[in-house]
Amino acid sequence: MSLQIQTFGQMHVRLDGREVQWRARAALDLLLYLLSHPEGCTRRQLLDGLWAADVNPRSNTHFRVTLHRLRATLGGSGSVTERSGRFHLSAELWRASDIYRLYAALESAGPGHDPAAKIAALESAVEVYHGDYLAGYDAEWTEEAREQHRAAYVRAHLELSRLYCAARECGRSVRALSEALRTDPYAGETHHQRLMICLSAVGEASEATDHYRRFVRFLRDELSDEPLPGTQRLARRIHAGEHLCERAGGLRAPLVWPWFSPLVPEGHGPAGLRALLQADVSSIQAGPGVQA
Repeated sequence: MSLQIQTFGQMHVRLDGREVQWRARAALDLLLYLLSHPEGCTRRQLLDGLWAADVNPRSNTHFRVTLHRLRATLGGSGSVTERSGRFHLSAELWRASDIYRLYAALESAGPGHDPAAKIAALESAVEVYHGDYLAGYDAEWTEEAREQHRAAYVRAHLELSRLYCAARECGRSVRALSEALRTDPYAGETHHQRLMICLSAVGEASEATDHYRRFVRFLRDELSDEPLPGTQRLARRIHAGEHLCERAGGLRAPLVWPWFSPLVPEGHGPAGLRALLQADVSSIQAGPGVQA
């Protein structure tokens, strides 16, 4: 059977194109919790994080029943495994998720690829992201994953903007940079400077000035701060009609690779997920599943 797990924007779990009807919300919660923790979780972490419960006979029974329901729904006992006291989703389930597709595409844009291949991979990555991770899901444990997936999406757009710029595709560079800053206006003042320069380079000096004014208001209202002196000087130069380019301005800020999953403190995914990203996706098929 074909399994699809969508977590960006709207949340969906589909088997053979049909939405899974969950008999117990706890089984869905367990799936989403494990998707948010690719390094795996102990029983104690799952009980505390999902249900604020201590380990006791009653909570253990609830956990066993929930785990059985999830396994039965999404492919049997192999869909969730236990290794060294930690529970993990199977490789098949990871490959069925949009999280995997996002980071697999980002991995394909890493070192050793030519610019055209990197652009194609990054474009595929950002197409996967249809909105915030588990948008509208109120559980506290979603927030860290949500912020870090959003950061990966922003960084992909920043790198796309840089590559488009190097290819002299100015319009695309502006759009990618604008989307990055729309998603995360805190991405860094250097990137706001770059956008002002890019806008002026494509003949949109008034848009560059408008962006600067919006940035000034943003800093004042959100941070009680003001732009750096360099940003203020840049705005004056653009207003005076100077035509600037990031190549001459020295404002480029290359991104740091590799990507991998960012859901652990050091910013790199666990060995298991990293291996999945480097494997041939087509070589593994999703396991059979039954409707809950």
